[in-house]
Amino acid sequence: MARELLGIGASFAAVFLMLGIAGALKKRGVSPETCRKLVHILLSNWIILALFMFESVWFAIVVPGCFVVLNSYSYRKGLFAGIEREQDNTPGTVWYAVSLLVLCLAGWSLGQPWIAACGILAMGYGDGLAALIGMRWGKRKMPAPYHEKTMEGCVAVLFFAGLSVGIVCAVFAPEIALAAAFCSGVIAMAAELYSPRGEDNLTLPICVAITVLLMSRFPASIGFFICLSVTLLILLAAFMVGAVNFSGLHVGTLMGVLIYLYGGWLSYGALGAFFVAGSLISRVGKAKKAAPASLHERKGPRGAVQVIANTLPAFVMAQAYHVSGNEAFLLAVIVSFGAAAADTFSSEIGMLSKAQPVSALTLRKVERGLSGGITLMGLCGGALGALILAALAFPFFGAAGFLTVLIFSVFGSLLDSVLGAAIQAKYTLPGGGMTERKTLDGAPLILARGVPWINNDIVNFLSPLLAAALSVVIVG
Repeated sequence: MARELLGIGASFAAVFLMLGIAGALKKRGVSPETCRKLVHILLSNWIILALFMFESVWFAIVVPGCFVVLNSYSYRKGLFAGIEREQDNTPGTVWYAVSLLVLCLAGWSLGQPWIAACGILAMGYGDGLAALIGMRWGKRKMPAPYHEKTMEGCVAVLFFAGLSVGIVCAVFAPEIALAAAFCSGVIAMAAELYSPRGEDNLTLPICVAITVLLMSRFPASIGFFICLSVTLLILLAAFMVGAVNFSGLHVGTLMGVLIYLYGGWLSYGALGAFFVAGSLISRVGKAKKAAPASLHERKGPRGAVQVIANTLPAFVMAQAYHVSGNEAFLLAVIVSFGAAAADTFSSEIGMLSKAQPVSALTLRKVERGLSGGITLMGLCGGALGALILAALAFPFFGAAGFLTVLIFSVFGSLLDSVLGAAIQAKYTLPGGGMTERKTLDGAPLILARGVPWINNDIVNFLSPLLAAALSVVIVG
């Protein structure tokens, strides 16, 4: 007990010393926000003192409990000027103390106090250094609705939160150190990005602590967290560069995790290969494709509907594989992504062709960029997209699997063009020609051909689904 009482005294002394230093720096002209973040970082190191000084949960929560009360009072009355914002004040300091209280209570009660250290140090160093780096070097603003955040700050959260967790786990749980560091870094970045008004001081440390706790107690969950983190990292990067929008980010994360849970790493790898390859090819010759792309119904970053159209066929096949155990369905997952990749490559490369596209149904010339049109260059591009996914299948299914994915992926791409020409809705433009857009400058357009409710998203869903299903019927 004597050591723990000494620990409480040392804790209060250290905290008030840091607050005093912040106040002194503020009086010497250091910006208030810099002072706040320095205290934010320094105070997180209290958990290291707590690990060595406290054995009982009741002693461990004394200091955080006191500062929940003190910080609440300071938030309203400005008691600790060094840690409160002068403008746009938020209850971040209160959440900071609450997170310490919650994590200490949980960590010591569960007999794993180092879990609390993971969350608290990830908050202190990850969020604190991210703010300082963002203020000093942040040049690239995040897309809406996070314009106040910078890409440099997000990367700093990822690195320093992950590093903090990695160091703690290297001491207390070395078997999960690398995985925990990576997953915690990504989850901390997401929590910091999504949490407004200082709430990241609560969400970030608790999310990180829960992640590490589950990984340490349930090793089988490590694969899930790695999948979640890889998906989040890729899609957050895509969101930052404008490849997906806000809804596409979240739906894509959900679909990625579901496909992994039902189809395993191979299915997830096929999704990753399709997404990365498709995103890269869409940027080739982007300026030259602006005019043909203007005929499309959807423009700009991929949204939730487009993500669902491209991933739902694979999810259906992954579910069938999970229920039946038949590997033909697992191969069909790759076929579905191969067909989607072939269609993407065919469209993106075809729009760069100098040759006039012709209808896949009638072989008559059609407008460049209109669904259902094909060119020799586009067909070769589709074969290249199919080849990428077929190469993924080869190590697991051999030459037979390679050929299956290649053949049915190309078939899926051709089927997409046929359906696009035959049943996809197209509308007459006032000056002649056709478009896939239902309106022009807010005015509705007249349906020229096709089924009104069948758009490119429906075709993009049907083609991979039918190609994958046919591969199971013929090969499986």
